[in-house]
Amino acid sequence: MKTKKLLVLMIGIFFLAFTACEDDDNTPVIDDMDEMETPTPDPEPDEMEDPEPVMTDFTVTIENVVTPQPLFQTGFFAIPEGGSEPAPLFPGDGYSFEVDAGPNVLPGDGGTRLSFVTMFVQSNDLFFAPSEEGIALYQEDGAPIGGDGMVDVTDQVLLWDAGTEVNEETGSSNQKPQQAADAMDQGEDENGVVTEITDNTDSFGNEIPDVSDVIKVTIELVSPARFKVNIMNVSDANTIAVPAQGEDARAAVPISPGVYAVHTMPAPFFVEGEAASEAGLVASETGVEDIAEDGFFDALLMDSEASTGLIVPLSPGAWAVHNQDIKPIYENDMIDFGEGLEAIAEDGIPTMLVESLMNKENVFASGGFDTAVGATEPGAIGPGGQYQFSFTAEEGSSLSLATMFVQSNDWFYSFRPDGLPLFEDGVAVSGDVTEFVFLYDAGTEADEYPGAGLAQVIRQSASDAGDADEDTNVRFIDPDDTSNVPSAINVIKVTIEAN
Repeated sequence: MKTKKLLVLMIGIFFLAFTACEDDDNTPVIDDMDEMETPTPDPEPDEMEDPEPVMTDFTVTIENVVTPQPLFQTGFFAIPEGGSEPAPLFPGDGYSFEVDAGPNVLPGDGGTRLSFVTMFVQSNDLFFAPSEEGIALYQEDGAPIGGDGMVDVTDQVLLWDAGTEVNEETGSSNQKPQQAADAMDQGEDENGVVTEITDNTDSFGNEIPDVSDVIKVTIELVSPARFKVNIMNVSDANTIAVPAQGEDARAAVPISPGVYAVHTMPAPFFVEGEAASEAGLVASETGVEDIAEDGFFDALLMDSEASTGLIVPLSPGAWAVHNQDIKPIYENDMIDFGEGLEAIAEDGIPTMLVESLMNKENVFASGGFDTAVGATEPGAIGPGGQYQFSFTAEEGSSLSLATMFVQSNDWFYSFRPDGLPLFEDGVAVSGDVTEFVFLYDAGTEADEYPGAGLAQVIRQSASDAGDADEDTNVRFIDPDDTSNVPSAINVIKVTIEAN
């Protein structure tokens, strides 16, 4: 067959050559070649050359923009069990609340602890609180307290003098039981410092009962990394002498609503030996004073909430430059492709996805990022850290990437499934593109409370340690639907520089 085709081709060439020779014999002679105009025919469409593609060099920077806050979780207790309205605790009453806390929030942070502030109501400005260190929620061997049932931690609760109001004889008019419910800051200012009450007496010389005669605090593990705290009033009508009400008068000691925090650094609310105002991690101007003098918790709660936040590292990840028509890393509301996204979303390991993208059709360039700018070893980036990578792309290309939201079981940041177009009307994209970055659940592992889960990479004993997710589809995570997850712009910043 090839011989026949070649033969036909040779015959054709011979025929053309012969015809050309024949035409040469009949070609007219032109005396003046300058007068001859040779028209330039328009090229046929098939003969037109395609324009050169626009090629641009890009550098992508991924930055962790989390603003670290000193508290992990904050809340208040105000409604006695069985009640419906905020009220102090009287004998036999109790408050209860639950907190989420793993052994640590970040590696090497010293471990999670519980602190709270509540008023010793038969006083001018005394309050109950643990030491500045707080109550450790995990033992040295990593076991949670209360894992085998409720434990009494009252011996870790101390009585403090806020140093904000001059102490008077118990039962005096400037102490809360003798004031109107909404009265506030009516006593004489002391301008002192926070001191522990010891030897059952205050600076006035009042008889002060033992802590355990007024308050009982217990903690119980109710589920993995979740604790229930109970605060009970165990005083009775004879617990404290109130001489200002009569020579032999005695009374119970109410306990006020208060504020609690889970933290890893010491001194969330106050510092012993310093003024109560603007002290500790929260640095509330009047928060401790308001509780210690009048049992009002609003100011301390507001300032504590402003000091509470989840510190989220970002993991090494993978990226790809690809045709705009494909979805190289994931498909929304579809099961994970099984090409390596799970390893990033659960454990921050990009190796498998990097290799998969290298061999994927219509992916023009790909790679991984695992070493922070200025670092020499691979690792996650914390607040202020950056990853960078560069590539060359032509018009019509999109960029996809994935990096782990490390305080999760299987969440990751990414552009939309078909990526971020790198050109707009022929112009290369350049600048901050964080608005196009979203948080997704890979659907590969059951979710736990962010920053506390025992199967999350910071706290897990081995990779891929969590239970399977009942919803196996990749799906969008709306931070507004969670209690402690920041918006994407408060965790990650992605910028593109086009050269």
